[in-house]
Amino acid sequence: MQPEQVSKLVWEYFSKLSTNDKDALEHPQSAEFCQELKTFFQEKCGEVSTENDDLKRKVVPFIMELPCHMAQDSEKLKEQIRQELEELRVQLQPNSEQVCQKMNENVQALKQCLSPCTNGLQNSLNENAEQLRQQLVPLSQQLEKSMKENISCIQKALEPFCCEFKHTVCQHVDKMKCQLTPFADQLQDKIDQHISELQKMLAPFAKCAQVQLNHQLECLAFQMKKNVDQLRSRICDSTEDLKQKLAPCAEEIQGKPPRSSEELHQSLTQMHGHVDHQIDEFCKSMGPFGESFNKVLVQHLEELKQKLGPPCSYEVKDHLSLLEKGLRDKVNCFFKTLKDTHDEVLAVPPCCP
Repeated sequence: MQPEQVSKLVWEYFSKLSTNDKDALEHPQSAEFCQELKTFFQEKCGEVSTENDDLKRKVVPFIMELPCHMAQDSEKLKEQIRQELEELRVQLQPNSEQVCQKMNENVQALKQCLSPCTNGLQNSLNENAEQLRQQLVPLSQQLEKSMKENISCIQKALEPFCCEFKHTVCQHVDKMKCQLTPFADQLQDKIDQHISELQKMLAPFAKCAQVQLNHQLECLAFQMKKNVDQLRSRICDSTEDLKQKLAPCAEEIQGKPPRSSEELHQSLTQMHGHVDHQIDEFCKSMGPFGESFNKVLVQHLEELKQKLGPPCSYEVKDHLSLLEKGLRDKVNCFFKTLKDTHDEVLAVPPCCP
């Protein structure tokens, strides 16, 4: 059971409620949420033990109160952000043209900053996909060549072929995931650096509103980090999905052994057609993600530029990132306290008889 899992569960639940009427927010301890929570703990805690029972008694009330607190914090946070933005705008107004120019420069800098990483991600994706194809073809060619001379031994030959095929798929897809994941870390580093530079650029124009400025940049950083986390999850989920779809391909031939070299050739051709299709689908799914990732991050900056400009309509979504960040911080702090308490108990030496 990880704090991130708890935060995600509660946030998804709150997000559902926040799209309904306001009355729903007044009843956070609904049967639906209770059931989701119960299922979650059953999955994560496994068989009930004294320690898990004690954990449940501490954690469940804390989690059940979170949506109610969030509903209250939501209204307070909206008003707080409105006031902070108004104070920040007043500070920036005398230099509005320079601020706008700096923001435009920052948007262009972000595009140039992200482009090499996302291009590198795309190139690595294409290279790894092609390498996977090239590694699987010789296995089939070797099997087909040996079976042309003695088709009666195909049953014996298929078992090591299937094992080698599955091993090659798993090994290379895992390698692909390891090569693609660091791009997300590189992007996070560049984003952190970029926001730090943005803070330095805008700080001179908001001398008496540094707290308000930092609050907005904190929200921006959280939004961008979420996008990086989504990219990282997308890489992990997509590569795992590709592995699950490719690994059993050869087993289908083993389940229905060909009776002739012609049937074997046909089966292998169909298998490679399926492999090519799955790899193509994987590339199509992952390929555009880098470009859309860049667009989303640039959009976050554009939205910040608009918020720092003349007053405009203020929607609920503008404060939800800070609300979600507050939820994560609160859950992390709670679980850290639990862990520290547990470690202290373990550290106490037993009493002498």
